[in-house]
Amino acid sequence: MTRYIVIVLLVLAAWPVHARSPAEDACRPPPGQLDPAPIVAVEGPAHKGTDRRIEPFSLLQMEAAAAWRGRRDEEAAGRAVEALLRWARAGALSEIVDAGPASSNTNSIYSLRRALIAILGAWMDLRHAPAGRAHAEEVERWLSHLVALQDVTTGGKKSRAKGEAMSNHNNHALLRATVAAQWAGLTGRRELADVAESDARAAIAVMGADGSLPLEMKRGPRALWYQRHAIASLVYIGELLRPFGRDVWQPRADGADLHRAIAFLLDAIDDPGRLAAFTGADDGRQDMGFLVPRGNGRHYMAWAELYRARFPDRDESTRLLALLPARGERGWPLLDDYVGGNATCRVLTEAPGAFPGRAGTDAKVSRK
Repeated sequence: MTRYIVIVLLVLAAWPVHARSPAEDACRPPPGQLDPAPIVAVEGPAHKGTDRRIEPFSLLQMEAAAAWRGRRDEEAAGRAVEALLRWARAGALSEIVDAGPASSNTNSIYSLRRALIAILGAWMDLRHAPAGRAHAEEVERWLSHLVALQDVTTGGKKSRAKGEAMSNHNNHALLRATVAAQWAGLTGRRELADVAESDARAAIAVMGADGSLPLEMKRGPRALWYQRHAIASLVYIGELLRPFGRDVWQPRADGADLHRAIAFLLDAIDDPGRLAAFTGADDGRQDMGFLVPRGNGRHYMAWAELYRARFPDRDESTRLLALLPARGERGWPLLDDYVGGNATCRVLTEAPGAFPGRAGTDAKVSRK
């Protein structure tokens, strides 16, 4: 009898975990009681990279927003809003530190944009929570300041006015456009949606007929990495602009479109050697690190969830499915700063139900 009771208790203890829907499982709250201290100065390094000190705060915001979105977790939302208030009152992220002999703001502004995309993406959900509604004015006053602060040309101090630096045209520019699209959604300012659409279309306009993005193809062994980087921003911008009736997926006059850029990425993942024509290397070496989960809780392929949700019947979606972690595997749910948070939670909560891919606890989940 005792053995029977123990078995029943064990089953009951495990039941909530197994009973959770994929959406509830994906929209998990932030673990522990991490309370990142405000960071006022953003110090992007002189070399490529970002100010990684901001990452814990961004992760807290993204995870808490998902918990509110998928579970109506008021405790998680309240915790995130309290953190937002602390950072706002401290004037966090408001000092941009130039770096290197040219006094460049490129990587500092990049760091700010990356953090801001995560924070704004989270705020889109958190502002509807009780704590968000109570403190919206103060939080949005701070966010408005940061949006204006990042809306600048980048490069060395002497050359910024001319906007000659490549960072004003490549994936950096798409992060600037992403912030514009997010702020348009939060404020209803259609002129910002116009700016974001124009920047997205400019990137697609210079795309090769084969789908390659020329500014990213100049990156040598990281060409594919940055092709994916730009695609992530373009896919997210496309979702942000939908409420404004804008469609960045419309083909150019020659028929090339953003789908072709994704197909190019997938083809090159299968055969990196095809990039030799762009990189000058004949050994096919490419950095494929974007295909594996990162140690800081992010996954660079989170944008694929948004894409598969919108275009479930396309061949590119089927091919992406094979690259994404399944439910229960490391890296699931897919979350990333560059797409504003937990993409898996977002698509599952927008249209719960049947999804393409395998069913059950090992399903690769996305919306149909």
